[in-house]
Amino acid sequence: MMFQFRKKKYSDSQIVEAYQTGDRKLQSKWYDRCRDQFGKGTSRYCGITGFELEDLFQNSFVLLWKKIDSGQIYVADSTVRVTTAGGDKPIEDLMGYFMRIVKNKYLEHLRSGKSVVQINEEVVSDRELIDELYWDEDPEVEKDRLVIHCLQSLPKSCVEILTLFYYEKKSLDQILAERPENNSYDGLKSRKSKCMSNLRKKITETFAKAGLR
Repeated sequence: MMFQFRKKKYSDSQIVEAYQTGDRKLQSKWYDRCRDQFGKGTSRYCGITGFELEDLFQNSFVLLWKKIDSGQIYVADSTVRVTTAGGDKPIEDLMGYFMRIVKNKYLEHLRSGKSVVQINEEVVSDRELIDELYWDEDPEVEKDRLVIHCLQSLPKSCVEILTLFYYEKKSLDQILAERPENNSYDGLKSRKSKCMSNLRKKITETFAKAGLR
């Protein structure tokens, strides 16, 4: 792929080499381009706050930079390649590689239990969109698939309560006002705890069955 800066087009291999040689101007422009591309896809990353989105971008970009700095991503015969557990592979599109890092970091965040994603039935039923989240280079890919499965299997009421509490940052009193079917504050509090416990249990059990930790 090509990246244009000051009317001149740069290849992915030139971008990697710019980080290796310390070309600060080209590095800065590539950083800005990654931020722009990230911003176009933020609507996909449900269940996290604005501060967490910023962390998601920064952590993903730092990981890309570290892979280049350590030589894990390198240029050979004008081709960008990456060293993985399964051997060296070409990177056909450096920006696509970066956005896959973002997706994997996002799924790691969900798996940590710090946020709960709001599942849209119309979205999760679209196999093509779900599959877009996965990349078989990442050794954690199977965990990511199983976490998505666990989230999808959560009762709708649990998804709603956890989304309101963790994503929209609403208090239990506010949630109770929106969901009178929960009857009482104590009942809602108990339901929230059970939903989160259920999610963690599902993830733990599913990982165990798959031989994962």
